[in-house]
Amino acid sequence: MREYNADDFAALVEMYKTFEPKRVAQGLPPPDVPRIAHWLDQLQQKSRSLIALDGKRIVGHAILCPISDTSVEYTIFIHQDFRELRLGTALTRLDLQFAAEMGFQQVYLTTELANYAAMSLYRKIGFRVTSSSGDECEMKIDIADFLSSLACAA
Repeated sequence: MREYNADDFAALVEMYKTFEPKRVAQGLPPPDVPRIAHWLDQLQQKSRSLIALDGKRIVGHAILCPISDTSVEYTIFIHQDFRELRLGTALTRLDLQFAAEMGFQQVYLTTELANYAAMSLYRKIGFRVTSSSGDECEMKIDIADFLSSLACAA
């Protein structure tokens, strides 16, 4: 796992080209290569990302998109061939540490209430539901609480 850089663009497009299901989270990822490339180009202009690799193949993408000087929105996509291997847990923890290094104090995310695997992961790490509407909910974690939980586990 490491920070995304511009040289990774083609490999990241390739991950999303074969990613299933399409449009799983708020219409993301986009369904075709031109829209995937446009989305990633726009995203990389305003966010920072970590990627997970299997050799040279990108298999995970975790995104931090600033909301304010102290808050950031988190999104993660794990390729279907690599789910249920704890990759999402490791990438989420690493991205929260990355958010702390960048000086953010809160991390927010939105997920579907029916996405039981994601809900379980986020709760295990320390995210708490702050609101819900329809079939989605917003969750939040305070970086100080996350770092404290890491110190207690050590």
